[in-house]
Amino acid sequence: MDVENTRTITTVDTVLNADSVEWCPHLGMEDVLLCGTYKLEESIPNNKTEESSSQTEANEQNEEAAKQIRHGGVIVYKLLPNEDLGLIDLQENQTLKMCGVLDIKWLEHQIEDEAIFGLVDAEGNLQLLKLNKERIAEFVTKSQLSESSLGLSLGWTYKNSSPCVAASDSSGSVTVFDASKNLSVVSQWKAHDYEAWITAFNRYNPNIVYSGGDDCKFKMWDLRDISQPTLCSTRHKMGVCSVQDHPFNEHITATGSYDEELIIWDHRHMKQPICSVTLNGGIWRIKWDPFKGDKILTATMYNGAHIVDCTDLGKGTLPIAAHYNHHNLAYGADWYRMNWNRDLRGEKSSKTSSNSMLISTCSFYDQSLHLWEWKYQ
Repeated sequence: MDVENTRTITTVDTVLNADSVEWCPHLGMEDVLLCGTYKLEESIPNNKTEESSSQTEANEQNEEAAKQIRHGGVIVYKLLPNEDLGLIDLQENQTLKMCGVLDIKWLEHQIEDEAIFGLVDAEGNLQLLKLNKERIAEFVTKSQLSESSLGLSLGWTYKNSSPCVAASDSSGSVTVFDASKNLSVVSQWKAHDYEAWITAFNRYNPNIVYSGGDDCKFKMWDLRDISQPTLCSTRHKMGVCSVQDHPFNEHITATGSYDEELIIWDHRHMKQPICSVTLNGGIWRIKWDPFKGDKILTATMYNGAHIVDCTDLGKGTLPIAAHYNHHNLAYGADWYRMNWNRDLRGEKSSKTSSNSMLISTCSFYDQSLHLWEWKYQ
């Protein structure tokens, strides 16, 4: 592994703890980056020494409620050339304040020329927003998940030409909504015994939903019969917190866990994974590269971010192509989807521009968003 193949371009103060980053996938809007933030407000101790029992009980209830107050939101950034430095920079375009945001996902295809994204929040809501031409996010609608739960993750698909979104929550439940019908509930079920850290649709079959939970289980569900999972894997030894299908190969799926292992699965042979690698940090997010699908970017919690070479799947331990370690708890990571040298810096195609990628990651405790370059051979 070449540790000198990454370079920080800029670091942005997000003010609150940053936990998710997502580049816009839509043509002409690839310069938009969303960052979700979340902060748990610390309770203020009660200094009164004399009070009645009823007052004590009321204060204890109020203090418990205060402990649960969460703040956060979504920051909309735009990627711009910085002519003075000859580089690029992130410009804050908008900050939406709300309760803490734990996950954000774009709908891959626009609806009536509108860019739609969803988020799950700390009050247990799924929210849908749209981005207008001025790169301003506008609220569309929201729906409650399980009662008294935190929203943890979401994923999109199209079913019968209608957009559907699945969301998981801290009660262990997964809820599937029809986004074309004001988030009407299609299905809801108890998927895990503890927190359902992650959910996603199978990219190639909208009837199949994945889930991963703190019960160490990776499951597959068929929406036509959710009475039991079609697969329940206990291969991971700790909570399963990330899953994503290969962007071009319908048979391949990757999962990640608190057990620090990135696992690659082949749907034709699910009894055993085809390969894996240990990254020495919990794997909170997985992002296959959207260009060739031969690399995986991970947000590796207390061990920064990694790029894993997936060129030769099934041939032993996966090699680590890059390690970017400038984080204090990495929760979010994503690939910029354009040739950043050519499209932002105006450089003609060259060995340098064709052999580097632009990546964004975020650091939770540092309250920072990182924009960095990976140069590869």
